[in-house]
Amino acid sequence: MPPLFIAIPRKKAELPQLIVAGFLCFVVWSIHYAIFGMMGGFISLLIALVVVFFLYQKLRGDYFVKVDENGISWRQSIVSRFIFIPWNYMMRVDYLVYEINFQIKESRQVVSFATSGLEDEQTDALKQYISDTVKRIKESPQ
Repeated sequence: MPPLFIAIPRKKAELPQLIVAGFLCFVVWSIHYAIFGMMGGFISLLIALVVVFFLYQKLRGDYFVKVDENGISWRQSIVSRFIFIPWNYMMRVDYLVYEINFQIKESRQVVSFATSGLEDEQTDALKQYISDTVKRIKESPQ
């Protein structure tokens, strides 16, 4: 079975965090403007925008979901990190309306994948592919 690869669009992966960063820049500007006046407000706004720009350049990347015979891996947003879960580490998979939960065997930890960055058809295909792969792995002799 060929691996399933779904690319998450940059708009869906980056825009929510950039909106929050813009709001925080406004808060920083308004606090410094109230304390230090116009010049202090604009200097703090310039510093905050430069920091946000460099963090954006450092943290951005490719956003995707990949399911293959080894396991599932993904990177969802600009603030998330790459996650890879092998099939033999999974104890249970739960499909909810807006997320897929994977329970890890050793620690009983639940790792959640939010499906909000995917289209409905992509989410259905991902759930079906995961179900088929887990079923095939359980049926195969070890």
